[in-house]
Amino acid sequence: MPPRSRRSPHRLLLLLALVAGPLAFRPEPARAQVGTAALGAVGGFAVGAYTTLAIYVTKARFGRYLFSPDDLVSLSPEFLPVIVGPVAWGWIGAESGTALARSAGWGALGFVGGVAVGGLTGKLVSDSDEAPWAGAIIGGGVGLLTGAILGALDGFDDDGGEGVPLGVTISIPLGGG
Repeated sequence: MPPRSRRSPHRLLLLLALVAGPLAFRPEPARAQVGTAALGAVGGFAVGAYTTLAIYVTKARFGRYLFSPDDLVSLSPEFLPVIVGPVAWGWIGAESGTALARSAGWGALGFVGGVAVGGLTGKLVSDSDEAPWAGAIIGGGVGLLTGAILGALDGFDDDGGEGVPLGVTISIPLGGG
């Protein structure tokens, strides 16, 4: 076994100081913004992971199964929500705490409603034993993602009435005058 480097703890401490040091001297709103961005990224990972699970369950219901861990780990379109979720919800958290809170609330409501509707639909549509729970997983994914997106959009609306801050303005002339 090779000897451990004695410098590795120092490098870790230096990295922590470089990242956390500037935050200690920032004004309170900036620290809160970093906190809500981090919270949003964690929540976005959860939304993305559950959405990916719902995609794989949907594919399995149509006969396309995972056969090995390599199928799950490979970079495929089904895995995209796990990558996009933390980035998108981290950005939402950095832009608006209200939008992040509404996204979480609406996402939770959408999840509960989706699980109920999906489970019932699965039971009505198929006689197989796995249909109710597969339907619940799929419905939960659809409800969670839909609620989270709509909640975020609603939260941006309340922060100043300007909608989602994309930095894009579109003018459409609608008539003479």
